[in-house]
Amino acid sequence: MDQNHSTSAKIPSGTPTRTARTKTSALNAWKRHHARCLKDGLWHLVRRPLSAWATIFAIAIVLALPGFLMTLAAQIKHIGGAWAAEQGQVNVYLKTGTDETHVKDFTQWLQSQPNVRSTHVIPPEQGLKDLARRLNIDSLDSDIPNPLPTVVVLKLKNPTDQASLALREEIRNNPLVENLSESGVWVKRLQTISQFFDELSWWLMFLFGFTVVSVIGNTLRLELQKRREELALIALIGGTRRYMIRPLLYDGAIMGLLGGLVASGLIYTLLTMLTAPINQFAAEYGTQITVITPMMLTALLGLIGLSLGWLSAQLIGRNFLRHAVSA
Repeated sequence: MDQNHSTSAKIPSGTPTRTARTKTSALNAWKRHHARCLKDGLWHLVRRPLSAWATIFAIAIVLALPGFLMTLAAQIKHIGGAWAAEQGQVNVYLKTGTDETHVKDFTQWLQSQPNVRSTHVIPPEQGLKDLARRLNIDSLDSDIPNPLPTVVVLKLKNPTDQASLALREEIRNNPLVENLSESGVWVKRLQTISQFFDELSWWLMFLFGFTVVSVIGNTLRLELQKRREELALIALIGGTRRYMIRPLLYDGAIMGLLGGLVASGLIYTLLTMLTAPINQFAAEYGTQITVITPMMLTALLGLIGLSLGWLSAQLIGRNFLRHAVSA
């Protein structure tokens, strides 16, 4: 009786150890299977280079178009930002003959506006002297009255926001004002174009994502057909669907990731070929573009490609196992 009790008491003491060993063994098997799937996925690129790399380049071409539009939008935004920094100055041309009292009141009103950084008044006499200096003429003094107006040069804190545009419109409608520079409108137009390309690129990325899923799915479907008997055997000996689909997930993720990275290389090549016309366009706005594919875009395209490859493998793999292996 005591021996039986003693024996039964020893059984629970060894159970936690065996359970821990079982969990450790299962974890090691899980790690080894992931490592083998990764190795096999990379080996497929060498064993079947034609089909694998044809799929990768097809993915790259599909992802390169929206990626290029993203880069183009960023470059246009850079041009607009550089030009806005230089064109924060607005020249307000008052009507000829405006007396000093009205000029002073108008200047004080401008200085009270929150978006105005500073103001500087150029009287007609100073404007005439500046014109003579630019024309390399000693003097433009004559009996003819000075035709130049008073110019108020003001610098805006942010020349492209709505408040500054509203201030421009208010200045333009002032009865003392004859005209003013319009550079801020062009900066706003550049920002609108940049926003349009940015939104268009994301919509194209969403639509072309279905194409990437289809391309990867077609390649993986052919791979599954070749492994049909192997998967059926694994199912018979108790292999789970997660175990059977894991190699497919690695294949899809690797092809998608490489497709995104190759797409980034295609974008850089295209930008390099278009360096001259891009800089010619940028020169019109007093800036210069350095052709560098942003690392953020490279990481983004790689992540998108990897995610689409994984999603495609999930959809194709589960659908195939449900219909083929179960049957």
